[in-house]
Amino acid sequence: MGFFKKLLLGGAAAKTYQNIYNRPIVVAPPGLVLKGMRQRGFSSTWVITYSKVGQSSTDEFSVSGGQIDANAGGGRWTVHFPK
Repeated sequence: MGFFKKLLLGGAAAKTYQNIYNRPIVVAPPGLVLKGMRQRGFSSTWVITYSKVGQSSTDEFSVSGGQIDANAGGGRWTVHFPK
């Protein structure tokens, strides 16, 4: 039982390590500010939080591995996932 528990935990740790160090590079369009990024679960989906310049209210959208751009907040975002 101990071997399988270590194997399962090792797999989860490896997946988390891979996703943390393979964070997407996100470039905001003019007039919008990137506020933060967080990973959704153990998947390669990331939630991007942003706002308009000079405003405190935020909005968010999701990107998945392989995406190269996204349209949100009235602008086109550039997304690059490192290999």
